[in-house]
Amino acid sequence: MQPEVMLQHFALPAVRTVTLVGRGLLQATYRVVTVDGDFVVQKLHAAIPDSAVDDIHMVTTYLVSCGLQVPSLVLTLDGKPFARDASGGRWRVYPWLPGRVVESLPDPTMAHEAGRLVGLLHKHLVACASIPQGSIPHFHDTDFVLTELQNVHPQLSDDVRGIADGILATLPSLIVADEPQQLIHGDLKISNLIFDDLGHAVGISDFDTILSHARAIDLGDAFRSWCNRTAEDDPDARFDITFFEAAASGYAQDFGVPAGPQERARHLRAAK
Repeated sequence: MQPEVMLQHFALPAVRTVTLVGRGLLQATYRVVTVDGDFVVQKLHAAIPDSAVDDIHMVTTYLVSCGLQVPSLVLTLDGKPFARDASGGRWRVYPWLPGRVVESLPDPTMAHEAGRLVGLLHKHLVACASIPQGSIPHFHDTDFVLTELQNVHPQLSDDVRGIADGILATLPSLIVADEPQQLIHGDLKISNLIFDDLGHAVGISDFDTILSHARAIDLGDAFRSWCNRTAEDDPDARFDITFFEAAASGYAQDFGVPAGPQERARHLRAAK
């Protein structure tokens, strides 16, 4: 099914061009240039339940009302958050978020900006009454992952079992437990933040992973991405504390609560 055909289900301005963008592993994404602004049309992966799309619509609509730049869905002509094609595939549309995406942070100043914007995001999500219905089962559920690893441990080969032993020995003490639960983004890797040409953080994308969890889990995953000075899959990855200090400072600034030693320790533990 061509994206141009699916656009007929949405009340958009006259379309000029439709171009495939990105290298998404799960979903085909196209940039739609119209006579009155740009949009994204995206075919959803089958693994994303309909209820998750409903969650995204509710949460991003709320965040837009708070002044954040996020991918708020354009409803179909019959008021739905997505349209189905002839084969049952689902397509969604949202306004193009202007700015640039980076794969790694170049300096602590941009780390501060990233933290500032996520602090603002969490501040608004604390007040959001929406309860997600389509969250990925056991996403960021470290206890569950450890149990699954223990269950398969006897079947592991010797070389892999050594790695598993290290995880089982060290990870339990790092789990962040008994923290207040709220809505979180779930995947704040740096490529899901949008910056302007001056390095200011101006938008957040990809809300397919929203769930109820602790803020420290969101931040731990974020700092893991933001503060690594090498590639994500590099065995010699290096966590830069200067980037962490800048990001944590920015986060506290716009979340509105100073980060004390205990909270900072929780963030670092979550990152580990």
